[in-house]
Amino acid sequence: RYADGHYRRTIYGIGPYIADYPEQVLLSCVVQGWCAICDVSADSLEVEGERRTHEHTEALMEAFNEKTLWFDYGIIPGIMPFTAGFPRANIHKLIAPDILHQVIKGTFKDHLATWVEQYINKVYTKREA
Repeated sequence: RYADGHYRRTIYGIGPYIADYPEQVLLSCVVQGWCAICDVSADSLEVEGERRTHEHTEALMEAFNEKTLWFDYGIIPGIMPFTAGFPRANIHKLIAPDILHQVIKGTFKDHLATWVEQYINKVYTKREA
């Protein structure tokens, strides 16, 4: 009941969920190395996969054993994402990449650390470094 005394129907929704990859797969109950949005594994990224849905995941869980779910579909058996019971909320559609985090990690952490290490090894001896 609202302040004006009337009743209204309210539908709550969840907006984009920005997270880095490990958090994305954790939230979507997907095996590390698989896409959290579609059903493609890390070794098949050139293939266009089907989008994941709660209904499809539930159907697969009923049809296959745990080993098949894990290795063939990238699904963690026995658990569903926290949005499975929410109307109009599919975690696989809500996930958005954390581009700033990926750029910082990819450019600065991974490459910069390698470059600095190579520079130090080239300029200084092992003893001086």
